[in-house]
This record gives sequence, structure tokens and C-alpha cells, in this order.
Amino acid sequence: MKQSIPAALALALAATAASAAPPPADRVFLRGRVWTGDPSRPRAEALAVRGDRLSAVGSDVEVRALIGPATEVVELRGAFVAPGFNDAHIHFLVVPTVELDQVWEVAEIQRRIRTYAEANPAAAWVTGRGWFYGAFPGGLPHKDLLDAVVPDRPAFMTGYDGHTGWANSKALAAAGITRDTPDPEDGVIARDAQGEPTGVLKEAAMGLVRRLIPRPSEDELYRALKLRLDQAASYGITSIQNASAIELPVYERVMNEGGLKVRVTSALPFRKDPAPEEVARYEELRRRYRGPLLRYGILKGMLDGVVESKTAAMFDDYATGGGHGHLNWGDEDLKAAAAFWDARGWQIELHAIGDRAIDQALSAFEHAARVNGVRDSRHRVEHVEAPRAADIARFAHGGVIASTQALFANPDKNTLEVYAANLGPDRSARAMAFRLFDEAGVRQPFGSDWPVFPMEVRLGLYAAVTRTTPEGQPPGGWEPHLTVSAEAALCHFTVDGAYASFEEDIKGTLAPGKLADFVVLSEDVTAPPARRILDARVLRTVMGGRDTYRAP
Repeated sequence: MKQSIPAALALALAATAASAAPPPADRVFLRGRVWTGDPSRPRAEALAVRGDRLSAVGSDVEVRALIGPATEVVELRGAFVAPGFNDAHIHFLVVPTVELDQVWEVAEIQRRIRTYAEANPAAAWVTGRGWFYGAFPGGLPHKDLLDAVVPDRPAFMTGYDGHTGWANSKALAAAGITRDTPDPEDGVIARDAQGEPTGVLKEAAMGLVRRLIPRPSEDELYRALKLRLDQAASYGITSIQNASAIELPVYERVMNEGGLKVRVTSALPFRKDPAPEEVARYEELRRRYRGPLLRYGILKGMLDGVVESKTAAMFDDYATGGGHGHLNWGDEDLKAAAAFWDARGWQIELHAIGDRAIDQALSAFEHAARVNGVRDSRHRVEHVEAPRAADIARFAHGGVIASTQALFANPDKNTLEVYAANLGPDRSARAMAFRLFDEAGVRQPFGSDWPVFPMEVRLGLYAAVTRTTPEGQPPGGWEPHLTVSAEAALCHFTVDGAYASFEEDIKGTLAPGKLADFVVLSEDVTAPPARRILDARVLRTVMGGRDTYRAP
């Protein structure tokens, strides 16, 4: 005769079994092709989400076990899933004006400016951005071209890289810029053979005009931020690292509404000899905003300019003449400032494009380590476009991050006819040295530097993998020895981005316990041919377990 289990014991066993079972998921995503970025389990089929975190990453069978009565089940039908994209260098909040991106004919540039001016007759200024050096004969525009379409009021157009401005005669007059105006510190007023200003203002000289342009209102900034958030989500972006100070009240307004569709790390200006009250303000921002939606902790400095306008600081002269660029900092001042902020635990990122500026940045970080001791500082050099071969090893030795931009390797007319020509063949062979950094074991987060280039990640992936334009030019690619694999490029947009902001414990890979930030694509972008990357569509973007974008 069988003995029955006492009722009290049966109830206890049932309660124990129930407590041991994992709680059901809020959402499950089944039958996908999941690239996790996690070397311990690089591929999976399904994901489970509970709250804002991943509760499981594994097989369909494993994840189906977490389906409860209220669980939302999403069938991926073979779609590709990756961690949410992280744009590690961006200038996110840009108010729409005249857009001149990807326009190569002077007549079309003029048409767009004229159309905008006529449509906005009450605007005191006509402003825009995005023109390429390669669109103009000789690589630079002239005020006469702008006068022809905006003769009645000041007009100012910023170049695509943000380092050169183009003013009409009214804008020059408003700023008091004449043949007798001296170049400002760290800036150049371009002049013709007779010494007259041409309308081109390089680097700090842009400030002579920019200070006069009316600032957008808070409502204009709010609308622009909402627009950019929608745009980023549609590209699969779930995190950004803003390389300039953000308009905090506007971001707070959107965040308090629950509308912040990307996680934001914001930079603050890297200062020399800061006043105690400024240091205190920085510390308060860092203490108050620690993430995961909004965080501070990084300082941004500018060491040089850009190759196209020959303001990037080089050891040797440009191949097309015009000197070897200019450093914005003295070596000793930079070392002292780096040591000051490093001692207070701040991460430092320094814009350095030319090989001389890159060397200066590395020397400053090395000095800080000698003075303060080595720590996990993760200091960064932004852009790193033309490094010397010997300096790549210094990145690895010092644990310095090479913050690069994948789309800078897109070999369009501007890149081949202006950028590469200015560098010359030797330096061009090391430009955008993605593979060399990978081979040296250097952390290399990818960004867009938007609005310099589009923030659409698939375009960056394709450029890094092929070093050709989307049309396949030039055949074989520009400096093809510097290409990287699709999986490496994907890692730079995810894993390395999280590492660069000290957030690898919560994002960058897909693993249980991490934030449920991921993107669903129509194509496996790690599988050949590379054209598959351009064919991929974003089907869904998920941040913190909720959809921020769904394809129509």
C-alpha cells in the first residue's frame, strides 16, 4: 500500500518549485538570428525581456519556457538581431536649416540656398550647413557665389565638417571683417591676392560671425531634438556619446516626458586652469546624472582642425602646399590640463586629426599617467585620421581609445580629390587606419560625427568593410588594406561603444541581466556579400524593452 505525502509537505514542495521557477517574461522574441557580441555565446535564436532587462538569451526552447499568460510573443521569422547601435561620436541636436549634404554642383547649392531664403523672408539670417570642399573649384567657396543668391541679408553656411564657414558680404560687414581685420587666435580669415576677405572663415574665425546669429528658441530646440530622436531610432541607434555639451533643459524636458529614445553620454568642455566654481559645476553634473538614460563624465578638447582646410596639425607640410596646420594647445599647457582633470577621475577625449596632434594627445595622456599613476582612465583620441605607424602601438600600450568614424572612409569626390590629395600618398595609406588599430588590439568605437556624415549605421558599416562608395567606387576600394570584417565593424558600433563610456556591464552585448537594447534587421549584416549591409532594413529598435521604432 502506497503512503501518501502529507498535505502540508505537498504544499511546501509545490511552493518551493514555484519559487525556483523563473518568472515569466514580459516579451519574448523567437526564431531569430541573434548576434550577441558576447564571445561566451556569440549566437542565439531568441531573447526574453522582463522590465528593461534581458532575462534570457538562448534557444527557442529555452526562451519559450518563459512564456506566461501575459507575455507578448514576437515572431522574428529569421530576422537578424544585434545589440543596439552606439554612435560614439555625434553632435546630436541640430536645428534644420539649409541642408547642403551630398550636393556636388555649385548651381544646386545656390538653388537650395535661394529657395530657403525665399521661403523664409522674415528670417534675419539665412544659415545652413553641409557643403563639401570638393564641390568648389580650388576646394573653397567664395562670398560672390553667396551674394548672388542672398544679397539682402546676412548668410552663413558651415562646411560639412564644421571647421570652415562661408559668409556673404552682408555677414562679413555685420561682423566688421575687412582686409584690416587680423586673424583671431586659432583661426584664419581667407583672403584673395589683393588681401580682401573671400568669405571663407576657418576654425576660430567662424566665431566672428557665429556670435551674431540668433540662437534657436527652446521650443525650436525641443522640436529638433524630438526629430533627431525619431531619426536615430529608425537607424537602430539606442545610445549616443555627444561630443559637445548638450542643451540640458531641452533633454530633461524630453526625458521627463518619457520620450528619450536614446541613452545619452554628454561631454563638457575640457578647460585649462578652470575656476573652482566651474570644477564644482562639473562635479555636480557628474554626480547628478549617472545614467542609464543621461550621464556626464567626459571632457572634450580640440587640438587641431581638419585636413581639407589644411588646419589639421601635421609634422610635415601638406602635399598640396599651404603649410603643416596648427595646434590649438601648447604641449605643456595640454599636459598640465590633462593631469589636472585625470587626477579628478574625468575621462578626456581630444579631437586630433593630424599626426602632430595625435602625438600631442598621446604625450599628454602619458604625462597624466606618470603624474597620477596608471588607472582605468579610458582617455580617447577622437578621429585619429592620419596617425604615424609608431603611434598606433602607443594607443595599445597606454590603454587609449581610438574613437574613429566609419563613414570617414567613404571615398567620395571630396575624399579622393581634396582629402587624400592634401595628405599625399604616404599619409593617405594610413588614413582611417581601422585595421591597424584592430591588429594592435586597440579599442575602437565607431561614430558618425553627425551632422558631418549621416548617422545611418549601415552606411558606416559598409564603408568600413569595403572602403568604396555605395556605388562601388573606386573598384577594389580606397586603401583597401585598411578594411575590417563586417563582424569587427559591428563590434565597433556596439561592444566598443559601451566600453568607451564605461558601460560594458549593462550594454553593448546581449546577455541576461543587461539592458534590453537591441535592433532587428532584415538581413544578417555579418554574412557576405557586403552588399547585404546596404540592403538591410531596420525592422524594429528596442530600448529598455520597449519599441522606439517599428518599420511601417
